[in-house]
Amino acid sequence: MMKSWGIRSRLSLGAIAVAGALLTPFPAVSWDNLTVFGDSLSDGGNNGRYTWDGASRPLYNDILAERIHQSLQPSSQGGSNYAAGGAVAIPALNPEDNTQDQVAAYLRRHNGQADGNGLYIHWIGGNDLAAAALNPLAAIDIVDGSAFAAASQIRALQQAGAGTVMVPTVPNIGATPAILEGVIQVGLAAVADAALNAAFQSLNSASTPTAAARQQAIEQALSAAAGQASAIPAVREAIAQQLIQAWQALSSQASALTERYNQQEEAALAAAGGNIVRVDINGLFNEVIADPGQYGLSNTAGMACPPGVSAAVCTSATPGFASGQDFLFADRLHPGPATHALIADYMQSVLDAPVQVATLNQATFAMARDMRNSLDGRLQQQRVSNPEAGTLAVWGGYAGQHDDYKGNLAAGDGHATTHNLTLGADYQLTDAWLAGVLVSGSNDRQHPTSDFDYRQRGVLVSAYSQLTLFEQGWVNADLHYADLNFDNIDRRVRLGPATRSEQGETSGKQWGMRITSGWDFPVGERVTTGPVVQYALDYSRVGGYREQSDNSTAMRFNDQTAHSQVGAVGWRIDSKLGLVNPWAEVSYNHQFGDNTSRVSGGLKSTQTTFTREAATQDSNWVDVSVGAHMPLGDTLSAFASVSQTGGLSTGEQFMYNFGLSASF
Repeated sequence: MMKSWGIRSRLSLGAIAVAGALLTPFPAVSWDNLTVFGDSLSDGGNNGRYTWDGASRPLYNDILAERIHQSLQPSSQGGSNYAAGGAVAIPALNPEDNTQDQVAAYLRRHNGQADGNGLYIHWIGGNDLAAAALNPLAAIDIVDGSAFAAASQIRALQQAGAGTVMVPTVPNIGATPAILEGVIQVGLAAVADAALNAAFQSLNSASTPTAAARQQAIEQALSAAAGQASAIPAVREAIAQQLIQAWQALSSQASALTERYNQQEEAALAAAGGNIVRVDINGLFNEVIADPGQYGLSNTAGMACPPGVSAAVCTSATPGFASGQDFLFADRLHPGPATHALIADYMQSVLDAPVQVATLNQATFAMARDMRNSLDGRLQQQRVSNPEAGTLAVWGGYAGQHDDYKGNLAAGDGHATTHNLTLGADYQLTDAWLAGVLVSGSNDRQHPTSDFDYRQRGVLVSAYSQLTLFEQGWVNADLHYADLNFDNIDRRVRLGPATRSEQGETSGKQWGMRITSGWDFPVGERVTTGPVVQYALDYSRVGGYREQSDNSTAMRFNDQTAHSQVGAVGWRIDSKLGLVNPWAEVSYNHQFGDNTSRVSGGLKSTQTTFTREAATQDSNWVDVSVGAHMPLGDTLSAFASVSQTGGLSTGEQFMYNFGLSASF
């Protein structure tokens, strides 16, 4: 934008509201750096900082940078924030400051290469819309040209290697105080200064809890402005009506141009594809205006800084600064500090969502682990009891596990606790060969993060077999299939003091097989010990889903798949002591398959999609298990065990089971 504060001033819009301190960290898997292109909404100091008390108050991108442990400095100081107040998308509108030159400068500095592990923000369009509003005959061409140019610059970043580009929509310029200010300056030119002061004194003293109250406050402000032109009631009323009509017309025109710009940029982005994080700031802007109170705002029409004073130089100590309301706007166009915090909250919620949803796939693997935990207890029991051919047994078991996450799957710490019931039956085909089937089920509420939880219901069926070799060796094999439903998926979005709940549901499938083999060396008459090897292969698929609301925060997610191939080697000790027969096993495990989860998604209101990876999970860990087999009579016996996983950098896992079996 230009250095003057006229019609061609910094028309970068101040999107929406509200208060909120930013305490929640980004996911552990994040980006190596943050690079910003744009206008005064994002300018960190190249041409100014456009919010009141800007020297000490963070902008939205400062907040995001801190959350991913980066330092964002203006490019004029050697930093990665290229945004400049007054910037437009194309040089024809402002040769001095534009995002075309900003992107080119970044690429020159980095030898034409963009960091594939970086996060980029490209937010431009407010000043282009201002230029379009001043040139009605060329407005459509300006809007379409700027939207296409912005999308082309984003494409250039992608072609240079940029991995993830965030592209916010431009907030509705028709809802800014600049429209009201422009109407008064044109309609009451002879008394413009007095009229502006009267209008904003009226407007800033009013609260606007609803859109209707906002409209009424604006009409009263225009009536106050008209009062500076005439003391005659009839004349004053006539002038006021003319101002109101002019404001309505100009606001509608500006709103239509904003909508067109956002739609044209959206279409170009969708056609080009790529990893685009589209965040609907304009949609959030409209929601805040409709109900500002829940976001900590009381006035969405006025502005804290006095008329004619730019937010770049305005402080809370500036004479005429309005401190009686919680304002959406700092000045005629720019957001206040609380609004920047709200924008950062919103952007973070969109960025975090796919990482949170990736936890659904982990739940399918958890169900298989629980089943195998119960099955292992039953098979160990069978090995040490040496049943005869023709023995039929039925058994049941309960298994559970508790996982504590340390940011490995989503933002913040969380936990998941599972409960699994299994019923099985097996038949001793020969003295050395057992075959059986089982069914298990779970119904759990999981809380992997403080802002994301869901209910998982699932049924798993499995066929298994155990073969004794040369009296001392043994081989187990099992195959399973699981069908799961994820109900009441609840993703909570923090927007300043408000919290939204975005809900959805989906289903999942899981297939798997496992082979385990061991050899028992006798140590005396009652104890055996020996090596154990195991290989398990699992495949999981969770269906995509759309969250149920139509809010600006509602998202859609694509199908997600995950493969797990785990090999293990270990050593175990078994005993036949009589009433209680303890055993113990230590195993070293290695993950050959996927150790990351990838989920793609985007806002429901947009056409673009982006993909995020959850943090890389450990490839190696150690399991320590202890248990016991306890005969309870000639035909009835019990088994139980506990296991602890060690060596994980991303959390802790504790498993347990107990069961009963009866043979006939």
